[in-house]
Amino acid sequence: MNAKEIWHGLSDGQWLSAMLTPANRNRLMKLGLAIADQVAFSGSNFVVSVLLGRWMLYETYGAFTYAYSILILLASFHNALLLEPFTVFGSSQYRFTLGTYTDRMARLQWYWGLVISGLGLPLGLVLWAAGHRGLGEALVGMALAQGAILYFWYVRRKWYVLQHIERAVAGTTLYAAVQIIGVALLHRSGTLTPLSAFATIGVAGVIAGMVGQISRPAQDEAPQPMPMPPLVREHWQYGKWLMIAGVFSWLTGQSYNVFTGSILSLADAGGLKALQNLINPVTQLLTAFNLVFIPWIARRHAERGSQTMIRDLALYAVFSTGCAALYWVTLVLFRKPIFTLLYGGRYTEYSDLLPALALIPLVSAFTASWTIGMRVLRQTQLLFWVDSIGAAFTITVGVLLVVQFGLSGAVAGSVISTVIRIPVLIVLWRRAKKPVESEQELSTP
Repeated sequence: MNAKEIWHGLSDGQWLSAMLTPANRNRLMKLGLAIADQVAFSGSNFVVSVLLGRWMLYETYGAFTYAYSILILLASFHNALLLEPFTVFGSSQYRFTLGTYTDRMARLQWYWGLVISGLGLPLGLVLWAAGHRGLGEALVGMALAQGAILYFWYVRRKWYVLQHIERAVAGTTLYAAVQIIGVALLHRSGTLTPLSAFATIGVAGVIAGMVGQISRPAQDEAPQPMPMPPLVREHWQYGKWLMIAGVFSWLTGQSYNVFTGSILSLADAGGLKALQNLINPVTQLLTAFNLVFIPWIARRHAERGSQTMIRDLALYAVFSTGCAALYWVTLVLFRKPIFTLLYGGRYTEYSDLLPALALIPLVSAFTASWTIGMRVLRQTQLLFWVDSIGAAFTITVGVLLVVQFGLSGAVAGSVISTVIRIPVLIVLWRRAKKPVESEQELSTP
């Protein structure tokens, strides 16, 4: 086809027909549903965080933030050992036995909640009894609620793996409504504390998770036995490196909330959380993209090979980075009015730190395709080395920055910890795709 024929096809609108094939329309619909789901999920978390920032004292909000950062650490273990392998295995090797596989996963979720609550609850009670009431009750609330919250996260992920994203949207909408209404009622009745806030979020997780489990996946297409011990070993084999990488990732980002609360004050931890609230929407949007693209890319890799995966990842990198860059520009231009609108004039003393902190999701978007590729290729041990760089910086230079420069040091440490991962990630991604390049050479006549 020459240039004239191509131009004629474009002018006749044939390009639109080619783009809007049934397969592409289905992908666009799923992407739209995923964005709607993540908007409801991250939007409700954002609204709750902002409301707590408006209604709680700085120190009380700092205690909630401190405990919530511990929840994020637990969630990184949960993600590595349960959700990540579930997403990859459920989209590839277990795609014909999803009914049985999801039943096993639901049982593992209950075990997780009971064990972690049993370990975390005594710590909160000891701190409470020792006179650290705010932090103690926040940790008690987190320990009691984490099982329900993470159970709901599993139910959401299940419907992504099963490619019924509309059901995830319904569950997330219910979750959002319950926690926002619940927190508002607590404030109205004068009973809003870190403990009651966590309890409300936990109740929202229970309700939405149980409702989401009413609809069950179809029967297995190719039934086979699936004993629990081999499944647990397989998840461990896949997720053990991700778990350690998750700890390092937590050290790179969320640990600064704990360091700030421990080294400076809980009020400063609340100020850092107020800043983080404003970058969380784009972070959650990127998570929505990942939830759609990881199963899709894993499935296309299983069906079409590694070269298709690499092309998909390159397109995804351009798309996600463009979205994050647009959000960063918006925050830089309108940060003062945004603080005034959301916090009613509170935390404005921290607003000048926002442009620097907002670089974190921009860097994350730029590097997301490489980390997704390593997960799909099951080179998860390489992520250990990527995140270890940021973690090593955090526990050495990062802590010193907090001590020396206060909250500004915490922001600087968070950004640098994220940026210095890039060169390591580039080198390790080249290593991860070497088998792919060898595969291409062998297939070339």
